[in-house]
Amino acid sequence: MNIKKEFKESDYILSNINGYSLDIDQRKAVISDKKASLVVAGAGSGKSLTMIGKIRYLIERKNIKENEILCISFTKDASNNLENNIKKNYNYNIKVYTFHKLSLEFIKNSNYNIFDTDLLEYTVSEYFNSIIYNNKDMILNVKKILNKIDTPYSFIVKSKELESLKKTIITFINLFKTNNYSFNHFLKIKNNKEIISIIIDIYYLYEEELKSTNSIDFNDMINLAIDYVKNNKIPMYKHIIVDEYQDTSYIRYLLLKAIIDKTGAKLTCVGDDYQSIYRFNGCDINMFLDFKKLFKGSKIYKIKNTYRNSQELIDVAGSFIMKNKRQLYKKLISSKHIPKPIKIYYGNNIDKIINNINDDDIFILGRNNNDIKKYKLSSNVKFLTVHASKGLEAGHVIVLNLTDNILGFPNKIVDPKILKYIGNIYDRYEYEEERRLFYVALTRTKNEVYLVSDKNNKSVFIKELEKDYSKYIDYI
Repeated sequence: MNIKKEFKESDYILSNINGYSLDIDQRKAVISDKKASLVVAGAGSGKSLTMIGKIRYLIERKNIKENEILCISFTKDASNNLENNIKKNYNYNIKVYTFHKLSLEFIKNSNYNIFDTDLLEYTVSEYFNSIIYNNKDMILNVKKILNKIDTPYSFIVKSKELESLKKTIITFINLFKTNNYSFNHFLKIKNNKEIISIIIDIYYLYEEELKSTNSIDFNDMINLAIDYVKNNKIPMYKHIIVDEYQDTSYIRYLLLKAIIDKTGAKLTCVGDDYQSIYRFNGCDINMFLDFKKLFKGSKIYKIKNTYRNSQELIDVAGSFIMKNKRQLYKKLISSKHIPKPIKIYYGNNIDKIINNINDDDIFILGRNNNDIKKYKLSSNVKFLTVHASKGLEAGHVIVLNLTDNILGFPNKIVDPKILKYIGNIYDRYEYEEERRLFYVALTRTKNEVYLVSDKNNKSVFIKELEKDYSKYIDYI
């Protein structure tokens, strides 16, 4: 392809996407004709415009029909927003799916009942609250796991330790299915026999309950869809566009691969590995980092301009996240400058911060839902967890609880050891996912970010910022 010629002949599209002109990096990603392309779009870099630009380019320049384009996003809200945007601005009837909605479309004639996590949670509770009472060996296993050999089981049932064990088992089984393991995988786990025997018991009960009620869960939906695609006729898509690709799990990748193998469709994935923060839902950052290995003949495009953050803030955030060398390096560029975009506040009166901000567009972000409980909100601010804030932005952002506590930021709860046998759970770099979560928190702001801490109990992230980036920091 002659890129200069294609830029010129496509300029009528590339210069007006929702009223904006795409920059050079966005344009390269839009006109790519590679069999598979990964568009690495940093915080505030206009990934939605790039995706809409790609859709317009395929339809208006490449004469691909609307029903030959498959669009997938990560959440229902994101899918609806993209679909409505395309319809409103260009009157294109392109359906934007989540992976689960797409899977359901493939298997819609199968007449299954669909459960989310409720049935698994119910099965786990029933196991510990009633079924296990008839099995002395399993009760002994529970006591060993929780280190409560001499405690009557009637007391254990009401304990916080058992509640924590239940959550671990639910996470294990969900990750087991998300990573498409067979039952034989259990047999490969040589240690932790007590908890594995309980997990096998519950897994068997859960699968039997699904089978007896002709039901499937969300992971089953995707696995059944993979089999359907391999063995049945499906729409002959010519191009697949995937948003938030950093949140892809192994079975979602397998579904994509099955559709591509069946249709020969080209693939464009958009995302940011710096913002991969859902591994406990089965998302595997290796699907992003190993893109060129997984899709042969692919190319990676990096969008360098950010239209949200100041250069100073994005320099700090980028340097902070790249201390983990396993991330894909990218240097973002901004035309906005704020010499000291990071404000640190040692105290409990966040009204002092709010009154210092001449703006009604304020987010207060917490690592946990409970972070806001000790504060009384003013009417002009919105509280979100950092996870819930991904994809959003505000004029100013306040981040709470940057303290050195178990439930501080970074969160220091140690992952249960049993989870190392399942999926991509454990950090290879210290606080790897918490570091990415903090990057998300820092980059939600269009102006300054305010970090609330305790001078006598600073988060390791605050200490790192003060040590390495002091020239960008001011204090309230």
